[in-house]
Amino acid sequence: MYKYVLLCAVILLLFSCERESNTYEVGNSLMSAQSKVAMIDTLTLRMSTIMKDSVITSGQSAIMVGNIKDHTFGTVNSASMFELTPASYSLAATTNVVFDSIVMYLTNNDFYYGDTLKTFKLDVHPMTDRIKLNSGYLYNNSDLKYSSASIGSAEFLPRPNTDSSFVRIKLDQSYGQNVFNLLKTKDATSQEYFLNFYKGLALVPSSDNNAMLRFGINSSYEAQISNTTKEKVSNVVRMYYHTASVNGTEEIKYTLDLNPSSTYQYNKIKSDFSNSDLSGLTPSNPIESKNLGNRTYLMAGIGVYTKVEIPYVKTLKNLYTNYWIISADLSLSPVAGYYSDQFYNPKVMHYYLGDRKNNIISTFVETDGATEITSSLTDTSEFQSDYGYSFSLLSYVNTILSETATSNYNVLIYPSSYTDVLSGKTVFGDPKNSTNPAKLKLYILGY
Repeated sequence: MYKYVLLCAVILLLFSCERESNTYEVGNSLMSAQSKVAMIDTLTLRMSTIMKDSVITSGQSAIMVGNIKDHTFGTVNSASMFELTPASYSLAATTNVVFDSIVMYLTNNDFYYGDTLKTFKLDVHPMTDRIKLNSGYLYNNSDLKYSSASIGSAEFLPRPNTDSSFVRIKLDQSYGQNVFNLLKTKDATSQEYFLNFYKGLALVPSSDNNAMLRFGINSSYEAQISNTTKEKVSNVVRMYYHTASVNGTEEIKYTLDLNPSSTYQYNKIKSDFSNSDLSGLTPSNPIESKNLGNRTYLMAGIGVYTKVEIPYVKTLKNLYTNYWIISADLSLSPVAGYYSDQFYNPKVMHYYLGDRKNNIISTFVETDGATEITSSLTDTSEFQSDYGYSFSLLSYVNTILSETATSNYNVLIYPSSYTDVLSGKTVFGDPKNSTNPAKLKLYILGY
């Protein structure tokens, strides 16, 4: 029966469709539809920018470090904290061994955002708080402490996917010596014992930076780590030591890696909207698009969403005694001036069903009930005005129409893929935007 109805809909659409939006305006006054299939593009859309209380930033195998500033989102700063896990809790030898040095290696091989022509600066600090999860997670506003004293620093030009993406930071000699001495005693036999003394490290960016970098914990890159050696190196803290020569015996060199944890790691992200477009935005104070120049904003990592409401969906019931919603598609475009290599727009956008308090109820899924529906950026046209995202709201519309009481559901749109954290930001036009208006098209079959 479903296939028969759908076939009838297609036939009617091809041969007898009348564009009903020229005949009536849904939400204000309704007139009887003359055709069985109607395309409606006058449903009222309400859009606003909201901010969530917190965003999960732990367990993503992504060390985000940087500081970015612009007039749109103000200042956003990200430091990253993580535990270190020794590859072994004992040294290869414990007699006649001498500590040499301890070095942190970082590889920025797949992502950057911002001004990479300017020297990037960061410092390494030892953690003073244990990294303990809160119900399995840590959030952008989790406030774990690190020492104010730096044990290492680096200044470099970010160059992803080149040898220059490899960063070498020599850590303080006394810090390495103390780690060496602990492992040499053989008292450290577990991670729990080790963490009593070394709780982890924090990578802290300089406020002079205007760029964001991502270092993937499990990624590796072939780099020249010495004048003669080139090898694959992941993000790691490497301790160098050797056995001393005794009575002419040959010196033996050793290394011991201390690996950043992908579980006990999070990015501490702070935002300041002062003197920016979003000045005044807080979790308790959303801003309607009409008060933002007919625009809405999104930014991953700090929980800034675009909220979409369709307040008069239920009036569709007045069109026909019986009806079938064929499709409901929302098109959103980055506003002119907010699409460029400098203003990054995510390749994939996610969206969710939200309640009246802007809590996420569920994702939108395919008919299999499991596969999440996302929207990919269309940017193949030579005209940027044609760039945009398309969101299927069919299940959302049907959900509201099936409710007997007034619905409080809305749609929350967010660049939630963690590969886009902090860099994933977009400015959409609302239905009244002069250059890139939002558009909702709904096809309904009445019978």
